[in-house]
Amino acid sequence: MSFSDREKQLVRAAFAWGQITQKEGYTLSDLEIEKSVLFRRLLAGRPPLAFPPPLRHGFPWYEVIEGRSEHIVNASEASPEHSIIAPGSKPGDTCILIDGAFWRVAETVREREEYIVEWGEYPMQWRLCKHWEVNYEMTQQLNTFRQQNPQANVDLASRKGEKEYSEFRVDNDQTVWLSEWHLTRLGLSGWVWVGTEVEADPSVDDLAPLCRDQQGTLVLGCAGAERGPGWLRIEQVDEEFRYIKLGDALEYKSLIASAVTEFDRLLHGVAGDDLEVMDWRGDRLLRCYRVPMQLAPLEQFDLGDVNYDLMPENAFAG
Repeated sequence: MSFSDREKQLVRAAFAWGQITQKEGYTLSDLEIEKSVLFRRLLAGRPPLAFPPPLRHGFPWYEVIEGRSEHIVNASEASPEHSIIAPGSKPGDTCILIDGAFWRVAETVREREEYIVEWGEYPMQWRLCKHWEVNYEMTQQLNTFRQQNPQANVDLASRKGEKEYSEFRVDNDQTVWLSEWHLTRLGLSGWVWVGTEVEADPSVDDLAPLCRDQQGTLVLGCAGAERGPGWLRIEQVDEEFRYIKLGDALEYKSLIASAVTEFDRLLHGVAGDDLEVMDWRGDRLLRCYRVPMQLAPLEQFDLGDVNYDLMPENAFAG
C-alpha cells in the first residue's frame, strides 16, 4: 500500500501540529482541530513561525509578523495591571490590549495617542497610533439637528478647544471626528521567521560594500577581490537592511552591473534548497537566517518599487 503526496503531507502536518499543541498544552479535541489556524497553515505547506505569533480575537495573527500592511485595530488604555499575562513581559511592564491580546509597550510616545509595542520573543516593534478622521455623516446630522432644534441644549464642547470622547470628538466648528487605531510594523518584515536563526559565517567579517545606491549599500562582497561571495540588498527600512546570498564565487564586475540593471534576474537566479539571509542595522550585523527557498517571497521585491510620483500633484494646477 502506498500513500499519495497529499496523504503524506497530511500526516506530516498532523504530526507537526500535534507536537506544537501538546507543547502548548492544548488537547486534540474536534473543536481544537476545527478552529486551528495553525493546522490549516501546516496543511497549506507553510511551517510554524519560530515563536508563537500574536493573537487577534483569539486566533494566531501571522500576517502582522510576515506581511507589510498597516492594520486597523481596537486598543485599550496602556496599563501595567495585566503585565503578568502579556507574552514576554515582566511584572510591572506597561501593556496595552490590542484586538483582544495584551502587547508590551516599549515606549510611550504620546499618552493615549501613540505607542511603540512589542510581542513575545520577536525582535520586532510596531507603532500603535491613534488616527482621527472627519465623519461627514455625523457632522451633517449634528448640524441638521441644531438647525431643526435651535432651542435644544446640546453642549458637546463644554470646555475651550475640543472635547474628546472614547471614540469621537467634536471641535469648536461642530465637526465630528472619529478615532481609530493603526498598527504598523517598524523595521524589516518577519517572513524570515519561517526559517532558522543561525550563527554568522566567519567570512561575514570580511564583507565590504561593493556597490551603493541612494538607499545605501546595494551589494556586499570581499573588498579588493575580483570574485567571491556576493550579497544583495532586498529590503531596507530606515537604518535596517536585509541581504540575501547570491552565491559563493561570483564575478564582482558583472554582479555590480546586474544589481542595478537586472535586479529581478538576480533574484530568480538564486539556486539551492535554502536561502541565506542577513539583517544589518547600519554597519552592525543583527542576525542571520536560513530560510527554505520555497518560503522566501523573492517575487515581491523590486528595486524599482520606490513609489516615484510619475504625475506631479500640481500637474493640472492653474
